Amino acid sequence: MKLVNINKNGTLKFKLKPIVKKVYYSGEPVRESIVKHVYSYKSGYVRIEGNDRLYQINRVKKVKGNVSYLNYYERELIPCPQERYKYLVEWVNRYYKRNTVTI
Repeated sequence: MKLVNINKNGTLKFKLKPIVKKVYYSGEPVRESIVKHVYSYKSGYVRIEGNDRLYQINRVKKVKGNVSYLNYYERELIPCPQERYKYLVEWVNRYYKRNTVTI
């Protein structure tokens, strides 16, 4: 994970190492390399770049409403920059363990 830039709002943009996936073209396995970016916002949100949008990767907590069918979910914000970076590193390690394939 490498810091690419810091914008004027204080958002940190990190470039991840390429993810190697096994894709089948015409029935043959082919290695495909995908490069993604993760963003750490001053507000406490952490996001990863998807195919066409950014996805939140903050932890989720369930919040009970005043009626059982009004339950909803909230993202847990990480206000401390060091904790946000630590969370990003742990999340990226889990992500790579789950998504890399060797042929």
